[in-house]
Amino acid sequence: MPIFDTGLLTSHQLLVTVLQWTIFAWLSGRLAAFYFWNREFHGRMETLSYFLGWFIALSGLVINRWEPFKSEEQVLAKQHFERFKSQRQLRIDLASPDNVQELVADLQEIDGVRKGSIALESEAVILSYHKEKVSPERILAVLKSKGHLK
Repeated sequence: MPIFDTGLLTSHQLLVTVLQWTIFAWLSGRLAAFYFWNREFHGRMETLSYFLGWFIALSGLVINRWEPFKSEEQVLAKQHFERFKSQRQLRIDLASPDNVQELVADLQEIDGVRKGSIALESEAVILSYHKEKVSPERILAVLKSKGHLK
């Protein structure tokens, strides 16, 4: 249905969840009263409607919790966000950008630096790195030891 594409339900997910839990608890209480305290319903159709409502409320809570119907775009976006969350960018200002080929080769040797992300500007190097594998201090220490930084 088009209403599900608007984001209305996802933007008010907490409210919808509270309503689902309220309906589920109320229906559970009515069914428990029917079975344990001999409260009567008006007929079989009302009993059936309470069971059906209880099952729908429980199904809504389960689907809301685990969301088994994720689209391919949602899965790809989540994977992209996880990659983005683990990567950081670093800008290193260079005093004299001499021997750029050697600088790029030394940066590519560092484990954790994304090789395709190394970009050279006029007097700076911009790169991305994995924060779990290498720190900015480690990158700067390697460049100092190789003689690229003073």
